[in-house]
Amino acid sequence: MKRKLAALVLAASLGAGLLFGCGSTEEDVSTPGNGDSEQDLDANAGAENEQAETPTDDGETTEIVVGLMCFAPVDSNVQERIEAAVNEKMKALINVTADFQWYDGSTYATQIPMMIQSGAQLDAMMYIPVSAGSFSGFMSQNQLLDITDYVDEYGPDIKAVLGEEGLAATSREGRLYGIGANLCHYGGEAIVVKKDVLEELDMVGKFENMSTWTELEEILTAATAAGYGGVINSDAEGSCISPQPYIGGSDKLDEAYWVDIVGDGNSQIYVDPTDDKVKCYYMNEDYKKNLIRAGEWYDKGLIYKDASTAEEYADTQIKNGVGICLINAQEFGYESKLPASIGSDVMVKFTGAMVQTATASYTKFGYAVPVTAKEPEAAVKFINLLYSENEVHDTLAWGVEGTDWVKNEDGTGTYPEGASAETAEYHMADFLYGDILTVTPWEGSGADVRQQQVTLNAEVEVSKYIGFSIDNTKVASQVTACQNVSNQYKPMLSSGVYGADGTEAKYEEYIAALEGAGINDIIAEYQSQLDAWLAAQ
Repeated sequence: MKRKLAALVLAASLGAGLLFGCGSTEEDVSTPGNGDSEQDLDANAGAENEQAETPTDDGETTEIVVGLMCFAPVDSNVQERIEAAVNEKMKALINVTADFQWYDGSTYATQIPMMIQSGAQLDAMMYIPVSAGSFSGFMSQNQLLDITDYVDEYGPDIKAVLGEEGLAATSREGRLYGIGANLCHYGGEAIVVKKDVLEELDMVGKFENMSTWTELEEILTAATAAGYGGVINSDAEGSCISPQPYIGGSDKLDEAYWVDIVGDGNSQIYVDPTDDKVKCYYMNEDYKKNLIRAGEWYDKGLIYKDASTAEEYADTQIKNGVGICLINAQEFGYESKLPASIGSDVMVKFTGAMVQTATASYTKFGYAVPVTAKEPEAAVKFINLLYSENEVHDTLAWGVEGTDWVKNEDGTGTYPEGASAETAEYHMADFLYGDILTVTPWEGSGADVRQQQVTLNAEVEVSKYIGFSIDNTKVASQVTACQNVSNQYKPMLSSGVYGADGTEAKYEEYIAALEGAGINDIIAEYQSQLDAWLAAQ
């Protein structure tokens, strides 16, 4: 294999930031079907699903082609080494081997659809929250195979882990088209600040006890006066305060809230649970106040001046020294991984915007089989391995045990002696490979992190709209037009570029442009669908 990875486009924080629905740049439309699903946590707790130690049949080994996204470039020789190790394990378990093809996020969203369109062999693939590589993007192009019967026969661990409701998130009219990642759903909007800076400013206690955005502003003012940067953008759309789907218009941190976008990959709308009305995310007074706050902070030098156009973001920006504060969506345990990625300890404060189990919980990351697959049965067998206790997804996540990583006495993973994150040849992310709860946790997360994640998942509130997701097929042109408008206005509004004096006027211009592009047609169509769904309950 002579494959070369394209240049790195996504930062490693993409996963955590997008797990809870941060702003997307998707311009796709989805097809009708069911939405969010509550996890079968009892099944998750029983992660010791047994796997056969011999091939499932005596026939010839089946080779499949699998498309995988990665966050960092990996040398082709290293790819082949990892592939060989995984295939050795897969052949023993299911008599299947794979030709793994790794791509960075943007290349993935281009290359994988092209492979499907050309009819090139591709038997299993990830879907990711990036444009045409998303679940809704693949669905809108009719590129996903109905795998209901295959999962019934070859996916017992998939079904046990996700349960009927978990699978409903990626089902359409009762048929299954994708398999959502099983993640820790407990989390929400969090404020992250470098601990050493807080200690230097003698503001550790102030940060721990703060209850308002004004108090955070005071901390940031002191930090910038001392020569440090302020808030950096949490995504590629310039989001600096309360990224989607969170809204924090009030000064009180505990009054920030999460909204259910019911499967809208473009995050243009949400459903208000107080009246069951579909509303535009941007046509919200609290969202407007949030933008005005960003403008005020920008004028005061508290927001990174290039946040609207920066190609890097989140923890990468902190590591690069352009800021000390990140406001983004985080799941439980993510804060323990930040010190390794930014080279500094952090302190974390959650606002009142805590996530609920929703459609996006299962449609952000996951696996599917394209309609052009040559070996769909073997593909589902492979995906099933990612939802059971075995070494396949440990190897895909961390590399070859003993070479790329070793296991501590407490059962967590770490780098071999003399190796580090800077020198590692291969190191990915646990949430990319099916069931995170059966992947060996990395050092720093805690030996009991998986059990904690199972326990916390059980505490997550479930959206009242589970079982529903929007179908934007009838308003495809309006969806694209409105997304184009957002691409024009949102990055600079979200990063405060227009300042205290210009933000409100530019916001009103943005809303008028959305109305001209057809946002009200979109809302009316989605409302009709929601009303019909509610009436059938």
